[in-house]
Amino acid sequence: MISKEARIGTRVKVRNSLLRAELRGKEGTIAGRWGSPHYLALDVLLDDGGTQLFWYHELEEIEGGA
Repeated sequence: MISKEARIGTRVKVRNSLLRAELRGKEGTIAGRWGSPHYLALDVLLDDGGTQLFWYHELEEIEGGA
């Protein structure tokens, strides 16, 4: 995902390259955006009910998402 694609409501999946193995492959919805438009941090409401903060490059948009 690139920074300009990251919009609130977008469905995303955590990339498999993330260092924290317990989060790899989880899916959710972007709920908030923080920081510079060129290097965003994103609040993601995960499908399991939790929330987590990610850098935009740690996520990929799910095809057919919002």
